Amino acid sequence: MSRLTGLALLLSAGIAQAAAPDAMLVRMSEAARDVNYEGVVIYQAQNRLETLKVVHGFRDGVELERVEALTGAPREIVKRDGKVICLLPRDRRFTLDRPTPKGLFPTLTPERMAQMATIYQFENIGSARVAGRDCRGIAIAPRDNYRYGYQIWADAETHVPLKVSLVARDGRVLEQMMFTEVRFPEEIVDARFDEALAEHEERIAVAEARQEEQQAAGDAGWRFGSLPPGFRVTMRSLRQTADGRGVVEHVVLTDGLTAISVFSAQQRETSVPVFEGQSRMGAVHAFGRVMGRVHITVVGEAPEETIRLISESVQLPEAGPGAPVLVDTAPTAGATPQQAPD
Repeated sequence: MSRLTGLALLLSAGIAQAAAPDAMLVRMSEAARDVNYEGVVIYQAQNRLETLKVVHGFRDGVELERVEALTGAPREIVKRDGKVICLLPRDRRFTLDRPTPKGLFPTLTPERMAQMATIYQFENIGSARVAGRDCRGIAIAPRDNYRYGYQIWADAETHVPLKVSLVARDGRVLEQMMFTEVRFPEEIVDARFDEALAEHEERIAVAEARQEEQQAAGDAGWRFGSLPPGFRVTMRSLRQTADGRGVVEHVVLTDGLTAISVFSAQQRETSVPVFEGQSRMGAVHAFGRVMGRVHITVVGEAPEETIRLISESVQLPEAGPGAPVLVDTAPTAGATPQQAPD
């Protein structure tokens, strides 16, 4: 679809409830990758409601996942250790981008949790039942107004997240993923994933190795002024436009949990209208602006003021379009952005 991004049941349920929430989040992140599970997932965002069938396996260090849409147009994806293949009927073009437990949030490590503690706070929120399973809950609440929060309910036995909600500062649920039924088989045979590849007439690879993209990017990029606290550059790539006549630069910013994309493209014809100003689709906000002949677009699941501030912080090279510049990975020294409203 995300995403989208652990629990510690040590010796008993009582110990699990008392465990530190940051350690529980790390355990949850590990379980989303390392545990076998399959079931039916409901994904809800704004006026959209989708039902997905998910099969996830892990064997000999290799992660496999199969996601099939049960509502809407037939579509399916298979993930094999980070590489994604989009499976579709003939003459259909789309990408299945709905989240699953593995894609809802990035891999969380103790080191990353320590960094995130300056901008998020973590809290145990008790117990609940999801898909007939006892779960433990963790809330991830932002310390400022530049990002959204999460509520995560993970299975008390396996630690796999079974319900994840993206929450606004006022408590509104913006998006939600929830299992309605789930199983945890000891083994899932590879044929469950291979048969999907054999059944479809067409395959589209929708994910490539990021390392190659970064090498291709070289030193090209923008300089950011004052970024919201905690955000830094984690990826930069250059890609050709669909018509092969231009290049789009893509920079990813993250605070460890929230990811925001910044795109830059040269305008060949200034008379052609481009997206400017703010736009919103559910929890996703976008902001477009034109700087000379360069079109900047910022997109991400973050409050609209955060997206606007990042867009306005983009500084193009003074030497003119196409000149190589460096990308700052931290806010300018001494710069303190004002808190954004919800």
